[in-house]
Amino acid sequence: MMKFKAYYLLLISSLILLILGFLVGEETFDINVHDTYYVIANCHLYRLFSSLLFIIFIFYFLLNIIKIELNKIISKIHIFGTIISIILLIFPYSIFDRTKEFPLYDSFEYINIVLTVSFLVLLFLQLLFLINIVVSLIKKMKSFRASRLHK
Repeated sequence: MMKFKAYYLLLISSLILLILGFLVGEETFDINVHDTYYVIANCHLYRLFSSLLFIIFIFYFLLNIIKIELNKIISKIHIFGTIISIILLIFPYSIFDRTKEFPLYDSFEYINIVLTVSFLVLLFLQLLFLINIVVSLIKKMKSFRASRLHK
């Protein structure tokens, strides 16, 4: 029987977001940067994050195949933190924005703070993932060199 790895949650959440991306209506996600509004359809946002989660899953899967042992605690922090931060990036506007008029930046101040913090946490977690890979590769190379010296 195959053991369930934590990175399979990335695949499951990727599939859920992909399905939600096709089921979401014509809602939009509005971003105000200075005097410009960027309007993104929610379905595109769901598909973007679904693709991101799937790519991260592929990295974990390939690292598992080539037998690179990542730090398990950092990997779980990365996986769960990434899923939670993506959920916090997607859902605040769709839950609280039910008006049909164009929202002003100031009327969603707290939601924008949540979105900003969630995005920064997501970036930090991806950096943590890269550091975890580099440290694991260095450990593997050291153990490989040590095993060659003892022969």
